[in-house]
Amino acid sequence: MVMHDDTYHVKQIPLPELLRTFFVFGVIGYGGPAAHLALMERELVNRRQWLTRQHFLDLLAAVNLVPGPNSTEMALHIGLLSGGFPGMLAAGAGFILPAVFFSVLLAMIYVAAGSVPAVHGVLIGVQPVILALILSAGYRLAAKVIDSTLMRLLTLIALVLVAFSSAPIMRLFGQQAIFVPELPLILATGFAYVLINRPQFAASLILPILPTIETGFRLAERLVPSVIEIFLRFVLIGGTLFGSGYVLASYLQRTFVDELGWLTSRQLLDVLAIGQSTPGPVLSTSSAAGYVMTASPDNLLSGIPAAVAATIGVFLPAFIVVLLIGRLIPYLRRYPVTLEFLKGVNAGVIALLVGTFANLALTTLVAADVGVDWIALITTALAFIALERFKLSPVLLTIIGVIVGIIRVAVGV
Repeated sequence: MVMHDDTYHVKQIPLPELLRTFFVFGVIGYGGPAAHLALMERELVNRRQWLTRQHFLDLLAAVNLVPGPNSTEMALHIGLLSGGFPGMLAAGAGFILPAVFFSVLLAMIYVAAGSVPAVHGVLIGVQPVILALILSAGYRLAAKVIDSTLMRLLTLIALVLVAFSSAPIMRLFGQQAIFVPELPLILATGFAYVLINRPQFAASLILPILPTIETGFRLAERLVPSVIEIFLRFVLIGGTLFGSGYVLASYLQRTFVDELGWLTSRQLLDVLAIGQSTPGPVLSTSSAAGYVMTASPDNLLSGIPAAVAATIGVFLPAFIVVLLIGRLIPYLRRYPVTLEFLKGVNAGVIALLVGTFANLALTTLVAADVGVDWIALITTALAFIALERFKLSPVLLTIIGVIVGIIRVAVGV
């Protein structure tokens, strides 16, 4: 494929315009990665004609082949092509910073006033919507990729492993959870898919990679959170996160709730609610998570360093990926083994999403003192139906959830 023809012509854009354009996307970009990508296509392809539709589609295929936040990586690609390295930085900063600012601001309000009835109402109303969004992400991915007996088998095995590592699920059977880290799990399903189709190729790759995985997971210990540890954890998350932005919920659940205990399940749902309430990339939820893990009501500024560390850590791999292989990844689609590995990875991603939904549902919809929260359970079911059957916007559902939560607090139910 010749890269200098009109199909791949890209306009060169001044840095101030790049920064301004992606800043606007970051401010108005509600609705998750799909909405962000649609916004970029409509504005940059159809209206401004910065690049051709075919080039945009090739970039879209490329960002789906590598880990990281799809819409953020698309912004970085367009910035790199339109303005070089400075253009990539301008596009990335413009798109990411508004979401980070709003997320940290809401996290500060949450830490400072989390017990105020109005804030409590907002949270208990939004939490069922977050559960529905996580379940919807897993459902949509499953409907798209589970198309064979092998994929069904890999997904089932991954689900069993996730269940064994879930404390709430294992408590139902009176057993102790056995933690299975998410990175080895999704790599295992990817390699398993390739191994069955290409045994010699897969075997030659697995052995050299396993020690690297083990080293990565030894970078942070089970200690009180420090800025460096939070940074390293989020680098690992940002560098291995495949699929929808909502997969971040699984990583946060398994890393900071199950493995390290730096967040409670309730705090995780609240942090996810904060992320959903802000525009821009979903991964800005990481900024709120870093803040909540380290801030105290007595010193609201104490969480800022960790919020910054989490933000840089989770987005840094996307910058590195785009810089290193941004101009080459479209060619990866020519190699069937790459597509097979990524398809297998999806089995692990689906299992993580379902496991996270089960964990959060068991710890938030079922209270030890009052039993099942039927209002929250029904709200979750209705939100899921609204997403899948009526295609309602997550933003609209979040607003409805806030209203329901405030009414619940007001009437005492």
